[in-house]
Amino acid sequence: MNLSKLLLALMLLVSLPLQAEEYLEVTWDDLMPEGWFPAPPQEHDVFAQEFEGGVDTLSYTEVAPIVGDLDKQKLKLPGYIIPIKFDALTVSEFLLVPYLGACIHVPPPPENQIVYVTLETPIEMTELWTPVWVSGIMQTELLETQYAVAGYHLKAASTDIYEF
Repeated sequence: MNLSKLLLALMLLVSLPLQAEEYLEVTWDDLMPEGWFPAPPQEHDVFAQEFEGGVDTLSYTEVAPIVGDLDKQKLKLPGYIIPIKFDALTVSEFLLVPYLGACIHVPPPPENQIVYVTLETPIEMTELWTPVWVSGIMQTELLETQYAVAGYHLKAASTDIYEF
């Protein structure tokens, strides 16, 4: 191996960890203000809901507060995908949630436990139940979807399989 190839290989080895460190790794607890805990969901009159055509029997009575300091930060967060914009093969936008089945069951998690993700490049729609890492630029804004309201938005995001 000549010297230029050796230097190139060395530069790649050094730059890969630096690129991985660009994003601050956060947990779902980091998305909740310190000292805040969700109140238990309130139960509604099931008969009245069914009569009016609704199916939800539980909901939260308050909008969950978000952490404003996360705005415009480059973050990395693990979670599960609930597709929002997709076709037969790929998904380009989704909700990232802390546990499998969130937003499909009632009630969905609080707003500060749901992240709307806009991918830079769509990903294949295979094994959506697999946990993923999502990296992107966080915006603190409420976004309403057909499944739930997200308190955060990760833009220009990418995904990686979450390894246990």
